[in-house]
Amino acid sequence: MCTIDSWTREPVQMSNETYRTILEKFVPVREKIKEITLHGCCEPLQDRGIVGKVSIAKKLGFNESSVGFATNLTLLTEKLSHELINAGLDCIIFSIDGFTKETHESIRVRTKFDKVVENGKRFIRIRDQLKANTRIVVRFIRQEENKLEWNEYYSFWSDLVNPEKGDKVVKFDVHNWGDTLEVYKDQDVNRGLKLDKLVCEDLFERLYIYANGDVSFCCADDNGFFPIGNVITEDPLELYNQSYYFKYYRKMMREGRIECLEHCRTCTIPRSRALDRCN
Repeated sequence: MCTIDSWTREPVQMSNETYRTILEKFVPVREKIKEITLHGCCEPLQDRGIVGKVSIAKKLGFNESSVGFATNLTLLTEKLSHELINAGLDCIIFSIDGFTKETHESIRVRTKFDKVVENGKRFIRIRDQLKANTRIVVRFIRQEENKLEWNEYYSFWSDLVNPEKGDKVVKFDVHNWGDTLEVYKDQDVNRGLKLDKLVCEDLFERLYIYANGDVSFCCADDNGFFPIGNVITEDPLELYNQSYYFKYYRKMMREGRIECLEHCRTCTIPRSRALDRCN
């Protein structure tokens, strides 16, 4: 369900120096930023500076922002769990896509189900022992291969997390990555379903930044659709509010003309998000 084989950009870890430089540009509007998400292409726990990135955000005063990321849990050791929580991690998303070993490992290839589950359970225990407020979201990407396991999955993880801390167990339907996922038709659990006049929240609520500071168009833009600009050398608010590409695509979506937009007209990400909100 990942398009990694079609990426033309080489995945690169953002240095903590670059990260700090970028965040400093947003300090004047930090009270308006709801989330700082530390993942993009590849597994965030491969970044040896991940604990530092959490800490930097908090030291720069992004205390009203939820700092977090999604992880496949493979590298979530006991030591790293303590470090992330103590650094001020606000939210962690467990990416676990099956209730059984066979199903999960067929989707999350090269992961070990038993290790993933144990690492997740241990993180919950550590969070509770430290009396920390890190919110835990256990996320299931629903698709043809695992859809029958959702009820057992939900029951199992719901017994472990704590809703009083904001924890959730959620499902999110697989999408087609801007119509670049070749096997999507075999995985889609909503074949034939259409939702009229969808608006993609990526363009109205989010700003995606590559490791070198370049601005990505949206979460499906792994290779760089448009030359929007770079937040290190330019004003990020100017890019976000005045870029031709953002302005044009937002205008067309407001007018209900998403079907006219390249990259958007066949993308199913807005549909998956809309269905998620209905669940």
